[in-house]
Amino acid sequence: MSGMPLLRRSKLLGALGCVAAAIWSAVPWAALRSENARDRMVQKLVSLLPDRQRARQVGTVYLQSSLEQRAPPLALVETVLAVMGPNASSEAIRRYLVAPIQQELQEVQVSVDGWIMSPTEAQLCALSATV
Repeated sequence: MSGMPLLRRSKLLGALGCVAAAIWSAVPWAALRSENARDRMVQKLVSLLPDRQRARQVGTVYLQSSLEQRAPPLALVETVLAVMGPNASSEAIRRYLVAPIQQELQEVQVSVDGWIMSPTEAQLCALSATV
């Protein structure tokens, strides 16, 4: 009879060990999936730019500027991922970005390398300069 609680305890500890191992092994895969989703979103966002070479040049200037309101380009990626999800189409992303860009152009604009643009457009150009 005294062996029964010990046997149950060892089974419980074994089961807990398996659960912990499963969780531990899933963590790197979750991070990898997240990284892949981020990379795919970067590519979708950059694909929205009609002249990627010029956008890259403007983005490089934007990243080197000392604008107080400059947001990191990956912040745009994270925002779009959170709102649209990793499987959003490029066209859906384009439609989503139109409203904030139009709103920003009325409220706040940035001047980068002779271009007057919204902060979101500047982030898009900066994103193209980082890939």
